[in-house]
Amino acid sequence: MLDALSLAAATAIAKIVLDKFYEGAGKKLEDSATKLGEAAVAKVNEKVQQLGNVIWQRCFKGKPTDVAQLPEQAAKPEAEAERQKLLDYLGSVLDRDNDFTQEVKQLAGEIHQVVFEMKDINAKNVQQVFGGQGLQVNDSKAPIIQATNSPITFNYNND
Repeated sequence: MLDALSLAAATAIAKIVLDKFYEGAGKKLEDSATKLGEAAVAKVNEKVQQLGNVIWQRCFKGKPTDVAQLPEQAAKPEAEAERQKLLDYLGSVLDRDNDFTQEVKQLAGEIHQVVFEMKDINAKNVQQVFGGQGLQVNDSKAPIIQATNSPITFNYNND
């Protein structure tokens, strides 16, 4: 029985979860190492491990061996059948438990932000806070763009 989850297994879980909430995001996660800077990749790996551990604790730890080994088996490159089993299993758990799904969705959103949004930002001064408020200010006379959760509110500085 496994006591901890490897980054490879956590990545397999994260790909499935990202695809569930953000179509095609799992493939982008796989490609992110070549597109993002070293610091962003470390941040992605940290969040992927966090997501994997949350799911591991809730869905796999202490389960029968065939279920508990699904994430590690699905992490192998040639393991398409195991990935499908993992997809089906996680899908059924996430469809049954709304509170758990919201927790997982928030973590997936944080990964999504790092992989998709941070690599495209070219602002001079950007602060991004996960699960909170984002603020971008490029110029003192330019509009201030703020987003709190959603929807986005535009505030213009007309000095």
